[in-house]
Amino acid sequence: MSQAQKPFVALTDADRARVAEAVRKAEANTAAEIVVMIETDPCDEVDATVALIAAALLAISTAAPMSLTGASLEVIVIVQIVAFAALAALGRSTRIRRALFIDRLPSSAARRAAHRAFAELGLQRTKGRTAVLIHVALADRHVEVIADEGVHEAVAPETWRESVHAIVTAARSGRLVDGIVAAVERCGAGLAEALPPQPGLGDELPNAPVTR
Repeated sequence: MSQAQKPFVALTDADRARVAEAVRKAEANTAAEIVVMIETDPCDEVDATVALIAAALLAISTAAPMSLTGASLEVIVIVQIVAFAALAALGRSTRIRRALFIDRLPSSAARRAAHRAFAELGLQRTKGRTAVLIHVALADRHVEVIADEGVHEAVAPETWRESVHAIVTAARSGRLVDGIVAAVERCGAGLAEALPPQPGLGDELPNAPVTR
């Protein structure tokens, strides 16, 4: 999980070209495909919905104790509305949800987003199932590397961990692009050793990073 301290600045054309060139060079020595995706929005929509449902249930639950105090229906309804509004506002905060353990895991939403991105980009449709996704969730401060079945077992797990570490370390000092390039190079080195170039495999996907 990344602990980047500096805010993200949208990739410049030069940044995108630099990442694309790193991907091109890495893929020149392997039959695998490397795709970089950068998520700029929070990946916790599902957990936010859970928090809103919890807020509604808590607000409804105030009716029983208040009825014992002899409060009128109008007062109970007003209190429920105020309670729901306050709880919903708190529930929209990722930090508060995590503190209250409403989120299942701090990184769970970003991990699910990475797997959705892998499917949405059609990476599972490459010949030989040789795609690797480097997914950077900026708002969630999480980095995930997903390797398809054609390369997952062939490449040492340390390759993926070291790639994640490269991005995390660089992002902490505001050098996100440096970290991504280093991660691509590390993935490329591991892939070149495990899956060297083969006729008919590779170069199926764009080299430029995907940002959304």
